[in-house]
Amino acid sequence: MDVKSQATVIYAYAQGNLKVKSISTSNVVNTEIRTVDLLAKKTSNIEFFKPLDVITYHIIITNPGNSTATNVVVKDEICHQKYLNDSFKYLFLDDSKIDVKAIPNEKGITFEIAEIKPGGVLVMSYQAMVDELEDISLDIRNTSNVYSKEVQPFTTNSINIKQQYAKLEVLKKAVDFTYLNTDINYLISIKNIGNVVARDVEVIDQLPLTFELDKSKDAITIDNQAVEKFNLDKKSNSLKLLIDQIEPHSTVQVAVKGRIVK
Repeated sequence: MDVKSQATVIYAYAQGNLKVKSISTSNVVNTEIRTVDLLAKKTSNIEFFKPLDVITYHIIITNPGNSTATNVVVKDEICHQKYLNDSFKYLFLDDSKIDVKAIPNEKGITFEIAEIKPGGVLVMSYQAMVDELEDISLDIRNTSNVYSKEVQPFTTNSINIKQQYAKLEVLKKAVDFTYLNTDINYLISIKNIGNVVARDVEVIDQLPLTFELDKSKDAITIDNQAVEKFNLDKKSNSLKLLIDQIEPHSTVQVAVKGRIVK
């Protein structure tokens, strides 16, 4: 943008008894107004996560002004995550060959950009691995803080990635000893320690080759309810059955009755 300015001088002088007024104008001064502005946005490749997931972040910085932004610094604090070395990449959409540095630290990463030209767009990306969290109600929130020599510090939009996953823990129990042709029960406890429903759960129980399934209708139960549909491979003695779903923070008990025959 250019602004123009001109000065005017009004004066008077005498010619004998006559007073004469006159006006003089200066040249027009044309001044270019230079502006530096920065816009930044942060995105992630996922909306939901589970522990040990790898998240890819993108930071897009634009200079919509008509002058170069210099000494640009972006500070990213990534809580409950670890930056993956050598995952940093960047690209100037205007084909600038400016060097950009990624410097990891205890709190996250600091990006140093020598300059961003007028109209320039810089796209940066990196990856971070989520910690092995125990708190399943914890979400990941973070923003990027942007600084430069010409622009006041500001923060990007907030990233909020929710922790949603199903995770099953399985424990099988049986008596320590028994006798031939004596009843024995196997109890399989399946606990969903995640925070979403686990669906289409397939249970595969490798029974001893010498195990013989009880002939009663309730030989196999799920939470004390007899199971009618299951598959028992007679050669391998591998038992397979399906559980429609297991709710978060709940446990399903699978019981198998039979005996060791030989």
